[in-house]
Amino acid sequence: MFARLLRGSFGSARGRLGSPLAWVVLVVGALRLVGLGWGLPASDGWDNDGIAPRDFLAGLVETYTPGSYFTYPPAHLLLLGVVTAPVTLVALLRAPSLAAPDVVGEIIKVPYMTTIAYVARAVSWAMSLGIVVLVARIAEEIRAHELGVRPDADPEHLAESPSAARVRAAGWLAGAVAGVNATLTYYGKTTNLDVPYLFWSLLALLALTRAVARREPRWLRTFAVTAVLAVGTKDQAYALFLLSAPLVLATWLTLDGWARGEARRVLRELAIAVGIGVAALLVVDAIVLNPTGFRARLAFLAGPASQDFAHYTNDWAGRRGVLADMALHYTRYYPLALLPAFLAGLAGAIVSWRRAPATRAAAQAVVALAPLAAGVSFIVAFNFVARRTEHRFMLPQMTLLAVYGGLGLEPAVVHARRAVRLAGQAYAAIAFSVALIACASVDAALVLDPRYDAERWLRENARPGDVIEVHGLNVYLPRFPEGVRVTRVGPEPPARRNPLPGVTEVVAPFGDAEKRAPRFIVVSEGWVWRYLLDPDGAQIPGRMLPPTQIASGREPDGSTFFQGLVRGQRGFHEVHKARWVSTFWPRIDIHASTSREIWIYERN
Repeated sequence: MFARLLRGSFGSARGRLGSPLAWVVLVVGALRLVGLGWGLPASDGWDNDGIAPRDFLAGLVETYTPGSYFTYPPAHLLLLGVVTAPVTLVALLRAPSLAAPDVVGEIIKVPYMTTIAYVARAVSWAMSLGIVVLVARIAEEIRAHELGVRPDADPEHLAESPSAARVRAAGWLAGAVAGVNATLTYYGKTTNLDVPYLFWSLLALLALTRAVARREPRWLRTFAVTAVLAVGTKDQAYALFLLSAPLVLATWLTLDGWARGEARRVLRELAIAVGIGVAALLVVDAIVLNPTGFRARLAFLAGPASQDFAHYTNDWAGRRGVLADMALHYTRYYPLALLPAFLAGLAGAIVSWRRAPATRAAAQAVVALAPLAAGVSFIVAFNFVARRTEHRFMLPQMTLLAVYGGLGLEPAVVHARRAVRLAGQAYAAIAFSVALIACASVDAALVLDPRYDAERWLRENARPGDVIEVHGLNVYLPRFPEGVRVTRVGPEPPARRNPLPGVTEVVAPFGDAEKRAPRFIVVSEGWVWRYLLDPDGAQIPGRMLPPTQIASGREPDGSTFFQGLVRGQRGFHEVHKARWVSTFWPRIDIHASTSREIWIYERN
């Protein structure tokens, strides 16, 4: 089923190694391999909110413990559990016993964790390349339907057809646009769930598109299974289909003459698809095995996990703020040079039904606008509800936009008269070059991470036996040289912390640092900023500080201590600031993970 979706069927040359799409995947794959070892070897990774190397194993235990739950659903956790099972098995065999403390103490050692992290990142990398192919396939379906190219035509005749050549060009150009999405370049090499759920979501959208474009409603079964896998990977995938799928199917059944004539067949397949989807969701999301845990997780997602982090007010001013910031943040994904291609593709898709024969006009409108409908559905059902617009929360819409980028580029690059075609090719070359530089900047952000500089400084200046005090989550910390004594201080109990080998966990107020008298205090900007902000500062209408940030900014111990520390008033002075120093590559901050400074203080 999945192979059929990825393979495509528009011309006999499509799957060959020398095809343009194959070269696109090859170049994008090489680009996304850079930085795959970011922060490794280590006992934990630097990918903020990533699920590997550790969280997916604990998440599986929590998911299947009655009444308990993990932040994310289990589909991708299970996949990683399978592909990393050999590493886990070796750790179990080498642990002193099967008691939880002994197993945890063994498996968090650097060799196991590093291997698991590499495997998990490689899975994301492969899925990110699958996203490039799927975007290409969706663009092909739209262009093929517009031109009346039948996928079941004679392959040799189809391969020689000018229309089939345009279909293939629209596909590989759309794939190329998806390949130069800078934010996707970052998530394509981390263990966050954003690439995996987007991969399954695009499989589902392609199946839905084929059901309409090819008038083959049996594809709805594939749509149901893959949509469930998307939701079972990360819950927010629901927002892509909640409004778009009913709209696409209702419009198809209402306006397309063929669908109306075959309504009984279409509705039968739809009923089967719904049944398959419900059954699959009950299993994939562990609802059958742990219904109380599933209900608790939904309550957590609808409450603290989303509303405590909202950046916009829950009114029309806030929704306008969401839309305004989404437009403002466009350049996080693509350069402005590609904007004309997107606008041309969207305009072409909107009016394409006017050029189609009457027998296909309604279906063409549905097919051409399905990716747009999915993007709008995500905005309404997620961005407006969660009230967030960070990099990962605009990634679905911006990836779908690549479909229209390919459709917009194809006429000028391939189909136009010679003079226009040459101009279009020159424009495309410039736009893609700028986009590639932006993607390379993401790679540079990983390779030149300031934490590497902090690690070098500590290796050169910290002596054996020196005490280094740190704070916050593993993901924000640099690695520490051997021989030093590292203590992590905070008010939360150690059971709520993710342990690190060689790090002593201390429960104490931040402000007692002078009494503890460590030689160094190492502070990550990516974590400490929450104690340095002004929680009562003026806000732009429609915007707000998330409740969690307000609580941190008003927390007396943390805010007083860290604000005094950065002013040199707590018995320590700054001796080194590891910061972004490149004069060529721009400073890029994605997911509060890249280019963040590390501040090192020494006791007076």
